[in-house]
Amino acid sequence: MDELRILIARLGWPSTSARWWTMQELAARLNKPDSRAETESALLQLLSTRKLEAEVVEVLCIFWMAAQAWGYSPTLKLAESIPVSSILSDLLLESFGMFAEGDEELEEAPEEFEIPQDFDGVQGSDLPRMFRTSMDELENRTGLPFVRQMAFEWTANRSAYPDAPFQGDPWHFSRPLGDGFVGQLSSRTALRGISAYLRTLAVAEEFWGMPTDRAEAKALLALPVHPTLALLRPQRPVWFPAKTDFDGETEAIEISLRTLVGRVQTARPGDELIAFSSPIVMSMGRCLEVSIVRWSQAEGSSIADADLAAHLGGFWANGWMLRSACPEPLSTTTVFAPPQLGGLMDEQCKAWPLAVPLDLDRLGYLQHDLYPGRLFLPSLPGSDEAEMAPRDGQLEIKVRGQIVADLCYWNAGWGAARPMQFSGNCGTALTSRGTAYREGHVSKKAEVRSFYFWQVRVLHRDNTFDGFSQTLTFGAMFI
Repeated sequence: MDELRILIARLGWPSTSARWWTMQELAARLNKPDSRAETESALLQLLSTRKLEAEVVEVLCIFWMAAQAWGYSPTLKLAESIPVSSILSDLLLESFGMFAEGDEELEEAPEEFEIPQDFDGVQGSDLPRMFRTSMDELENRTGLPFVRQMAFEWTANRSAYPDAPFQGDPWHFSRPLGDGFVGQLSSRTALRGISAYLRTLAVAEEFWGMPTDRAEAKALLALPVHPTLALLRPQRPVWFPAKTDFDGETEAIEISLRTLVGRVQTARPGDELIAFSSPIVMSMGRCLEVSIVRWSQAEGSSIADADLAAHLGGFWANGWMLRSACPEPLSTTTVFAPPQLGGLMDEQCKAWPLAVPLDLDRLGYLQHDLYPGRLFLPSLPGSDEAEMAPRDGQLEIKVRGQIVADLCYWNAGWGAARPMQFSGNCGTALTSRGTAYREGHVSKKAEVRSFYFWQVRVLHRDNTFDGFSQTLTFGAMFI
């Protein structure tokens, strides 16, 4: 079996997770002396045949991942192998100490150009709407024709694949799953749209005076992988729940939760489970997803313990997020600012979550399975600026250089599609290193207790052609 040939072929699959994992495997081959030369040659050949800017960036990201993970130094032939450059490809080359061989030919949309119907038709379906939204925001702020220019570039790059500009039907393999599924796909249509977005930013920088740093910041939206998350490797923890756990009424669910917490403590003495979110059961007729976050509560609550879960029921959809930033556009470190306790605490029940989702300043369109519902980080109210960075396939969260928690991720679903009620096909677990992550937030004289706020979502259907019916159960378990 020709492993390299198969991996190269998988780079053309529309499945987002499959492309990300393939990029990781190819990057790993660049680190191995016995496969480096062959892999490098195949990737350079592939790169030279790419016809769209987004395709070029995906191949360059393989070299970048190898450099970040193992210190790989790419050949000088890399720069001369790029057929179509962009702001992102230039950034990736600069990270290797290289520069683009030549400037891309750019053209403003002519006055007589009209936005085609298919450009609007793919927004929010084949192409994530965030790219059009970004263009709308720039156009509203500057009065310049960003949307029209993107539509012009979209029309122009149709010639890259004149026989198949839309790459067939991306739903061919997921349609038999029935109703109520959302795809995790990035087909040629998406690559065309992302390439048009990148070229529009280049036009804005070249002809409309858009500052380079602003253009680079906007271009980060078109990254295939988030620099901090790119090196995550699927690692299901040894304490992962059994398929029979979290099945039944509230009492049975809380027994399963106590068992889970006990297994974490056995596997990692002295550490604590802060957050957990994952599908547990995935079948054609029944799916079960569990989400858990640890909370602290001070004295003075006006909400009875029995009513606490109902009072906090909107937590999973209230939009609380940690704001993040990056030191450099392609830095593998992401920094975030923990909120003040007053802004995090619920005034009625005097409780606050010890983990909240991360609001990413950079995105990876091949990694949408992870966010917004899976990336929970310690809330660390009142703490100094915190940071997260990859290490050994996981993420480490640090405050003042001290590791306070780590996050692992694993695949748990079907692949190319997921039930639209679920946050993703993958699972994540945030586990502390000791108890420093929850100390020092309130006066030492105050009484503080802890509880887990949990949510179990069960999807069921009798006919696999129908959509799922949903049962949602949540509760608060004190520890």
